[in-house]
This record gives sequence, structure tokens and C-alpha cells, in this order.
Amino acid sequence: MKLKRVKNLCNKRISLLLAAFLLGSAGLAGCQNKEALENQQAYRQLGINKLGEGSYEEAAEAFQKALDQSQAVVGDMEIDICYYKATAQYKSGDVKGALTTCKALIDYDKKNYKAYFLRGCIYLKDEDREHAMKDYRKAFETSGNDYELYVAAYENLKNSGCSPEAEEVLKAALKLKADKPEEYRERGHIYLLQEDYENAKKELDRAINQKDVKALLYLAQVYEAQGDASQANALYESYISQNNSDVSTLVAMGDMQMAEGNYSQALGFYEQALSVENPPNEQQLRRNEIIACEQMLDFEKAREKMVSYLKDYPEDEEAQREYVFLQTR
Repeated sequence: MKLKRVKNLCNKRISLLLAAFLLGSAGLAGCQNKEALENQQAYRQLGINKLGEGSYEEAAEAFQKALDQSQAVVGDMEIDICYYKATAQYKSGDVKGALTTCKALIDYDKKNYKAYFLRGCIYLKDEDREHAMKDYRKAFETSGNDYELYVAAYENLKNSGCSPEAEEVLKAALKLKADKPEEYRERGHIYLLQEDYENAKKELDRAINQKDVKALLYLAQVYEAQGDASQANALYESYISQNNSDVSTLVAMGDMQMAEGNYSQALGFYEQALSVENPPNEQQLRRNEIIACEQMLDFEKAREKMVSYLKDYPEDEEAQREYVFLQTR
């Protein structure tokens, strides 16, 4: 590929760096000094923070500044930053820029299935189903037995209203040969998504027999889908006993106990989830705690938790009204 062509494709510095490597221009590659590396890491973190805040244009700008620190070095860090940058570009509304960044990654490594997958996601969000499926299929060609990639594509397609394509992806995944515990587990997960519960159990049992703990979680979901709450509950508890820092499972257990009217047990699961460092959805978890206390008629404890909650989330108007109610109990 000629340097001029690459400039036309992407005039940002990262594309020029990737082009240099495509051309084998080793003379351009240098050793990144300590200051530049520290600046790069700082800009990368700034970009991640801005992504989390929803400041997508600022995030894309920060990621570009991180790439500008590369000093003609292309490595895992630069590739990683490109993925972030493409995401920020898309979320900021710069679809063309995001696709260009993905293309630069693909031009650098034609077997980079993650770049194909990301570009497929961008096409799908832009309602370009044909190109999305083309890139997803390309990603599958070089991703090996990455069942989770197929599941991610399935979920994206299903959420976008592309049910036939979503089912196609699951069928393609089941054509892969499994020989590892985690692969049997993911096959069981796929059968669960297809609501083929008998085959799901067979695959998950095979994974569990080979000591794959996460398969317990999917098997619990199979029994839950079949309406066997008792067996599902036992499997969730077995999973938690072996992996008690899994917040999503703790929350699922709490929600199940709430639905069954076991409010004390539900509160225990929510409290356990909140004991994990930086739990996701902390605000919702704390609201769940308060609701559980109210259902237990422990209004004093509910008031205490509500006071603490409102200090951290004063903008929650519904919680403010609920606090007034608690004051009367």
C-alpha cells in the first residue's frame, strides 16, 4: 500500500504509523521515551473517563492525543487506543471517522477479527445490515472457537431487530467443534438462547463435570426458564459459594428472593453485592436494599439507608418522596 493512499484513507497520525509498518519502513520506528509513554497513558485514561461521562468528542480528542505520543511506535497500546477511539468517534456521531479508524486497523492486520467485529457493530448501529453481517462473518473466519464473539453478535443483531441474522449466527456457532470445558459451557449458553433446554443441559453438565464453575450459572438459568425456581436457586447458591464476588449473580439471587417474598435473604444478597469493591449499578443496588427493608417492615433500617442514599444521590426525586413516607412510619 502506498503512503499516499493511506493518507487519503485516514489523515490522523495513527494511520500514518500503521502505513509505515505496512510498508516495512523500519527506519520510521523509534523507541518511545518515558515521558511520551506516561503522557500516552494519561491521555488514554482521560479518554476512558470522558467515555464514561458521555463526553464522546472530548474522549475521541484525548485518544488522538494519546496516539500522537506514539513516536512512530505501533504496539498493543496503540491498537488498544484505536479501538477506544473508534468507539468514541461513533458515539459522538462521527460514523465516517469511526469506520476510517477501523479500516486503518484492518489494513494493518487483515486477520484482526476484533477490528472486523467492531466495524460490524458500527455498521449495524448505522442500520447497514448488509455490511454488518459481512464484517461479522469475516470476524468469525479468524476468531477460532470464540463462542462469546458469536453470542455478542447475536445479541447485537437481536437488539437491532435482525432476528433471522441473529439466528444464523447461533447456528454457525454450533458448527464449531468443542473440546474444552469453557467451550461446552458456551455451547450450552447458545442452546439456552435458542430455548433448547435439553441440549443446553447436556452441554452444561459436560462443562460442570470438567470443573467449569460458570456453567452452574447458565444451568441455573435453564431451570429458571423452565419454571423450576428451587433447582435454579440451589445452583445459583452453589455458584456463589464458589465465586462470591460475582455481582450480577448476587443481584439475580436477590431479585429471585424478592420475587418469592424472601426479603431478608434478598437483603443479604444485595448487601453482599455492595461489599464488592466498586460494584456496578451501585445506586440501584442501594435502592433495592431500601425496598427490601421496607418489605420486611424494618422502617428504621430503611430510613437509615435512605438518609445515606440521599446524601450520595440527592437528585433522585422519587427517593426524596419515599423518604417523606418513611418519616411517617
